[in-house]
Amino acid sequence: MRTYGRLIQMPDEASLVEAVRHLRGLGYSRMETFAPWSVEALAPRRAGRGIAPSMLAAGLLGGIGTMALQYLSAHAYPIDAGGRPLASWPAFVPAALEVTILFAVIAGVVAFFAGSRPALYRPEFNVEWFEEASRDGFLLLIHADDPYWNEHRSAHDAQRLHPLRHAEVPA
Repeated sequence: MRTYGRLIQMPDEASLVEAVRHLRGLGYSRMETFAPWSVEALAPRRAGRGIAPSMLAAGLLGGIGTMALQYLSAHAYPIDAGGRPLASWPAFVPAALEVTILFAVIAGVVAFFAGSRPALYRPEFNVEWFEEASRDGFLLLIHADDPYWNEHRSAHDAQRLHPLRHAEVPA
């Protein structure tokens, strides 16, 4: 039977933070935490990174592209409407603004899904007490693909954290 990792339940937020720091100090690098609310000290370092720059770039590309397209269209197909100039910039702004917002939102959604790994099924869901993470549980998962992972050593390290309980998560 393959092992996905080891799930550890800590009694409170502070002990969860301390457990993560302790395990990082030992050399573990592939861990996940689950808590009923966001634990600021454990905020993922890379979550959200890249979303804002990609939204800005896509928005600027969409807005500038739309303005350029309207300008070129006005000169390629000139319409003399009461002696107004061909390139009527105030008329171009609403369409450019809407395309800017559309491109930025699409880029943000794509960057979000590219940066995170949404999954409908994860092996830790099979652990009977995993659902406590959404109520009052502070859980820590050490992945078995961690370079420091050793089945016996990881179980021993988990036991030394004095958790409420811990269990192996089958793959």
